[in-house]
Amino acid sequence: MSEKKIVSALRLCSVFSGASEQTLRGLLSCRPEKFCAGDLIYSADSFEKSIGIIVSGKVEVFGENENKRVRLNALSQGDMFGAAALFGKNDGYGYVSTVVSKTSSEVIFICEEKIREIIISDPAVAIAYIAFLSDRIRFLNGKISTFTAKSADSAVAAALLSEKADRFELNVSRLSKKLGIGRTSVYRSLEFLKKSGAIEYSEGTVTVLSKEILKNVR
Repeated sequence: MSEKKIVSALRLCSVFSGASEQTLRGLLSCRPEKFCAGDLIYSADSFEKSIGIIVSGKVEVFGENENKRVRLNALSQGDMFGAAALFGKNDGYGYVSTVVSKTSSEVIFICEEKIREIIISDPAVAIAYIAFLSDRIRFLNGKISTFTAKSADSAVAAALLSEKADRFELNVSRLSKKLGIGRTSVYRSLEFLKKSGAIEYSEGTVTVLSKEILKNVR
């Protein structure tokens, strides 16, 4: 694989998009590992204290729920995984997700020691890494709010708040399954939120007009 392709993947990664040329050159020593479709990359019982960055191919992230895999995310070139396990204590919980190669893929792994060196020497990466973790915390807080909501209206409001963009396509069937409430209830909640001035909803597209109203839905 060409060094150009590795640098391209690093530049697409939010943590390394502003990295110095010196940092990027230093990361070229991290040679990509190849995986076939269906290969296990990370799991709770098999992981390294490294972050993985997708250089090519597609990877899926799953959560384990009563021996069932729940798909959480799909990753492609430039996306990163493993940050949650990098600096934490080895308290017996291991890695929190299962990462599986969906297609043939190549991943570079950057170990904890290397990340520490980069954070100390390259402030842009340090700030980007903190921003990445902050975004993950906000995302997970949104998920917690969704699953602990007391009503359909508050559950739907919390789900909309967890979206990064203020305008996005909404799959009602998928949201219904995720929240464990009927599609009719989701549609009613969307209509309620529309009338309250929190959102605009038309032809499957949601536009958030007031996050404050969404936050106060009970």
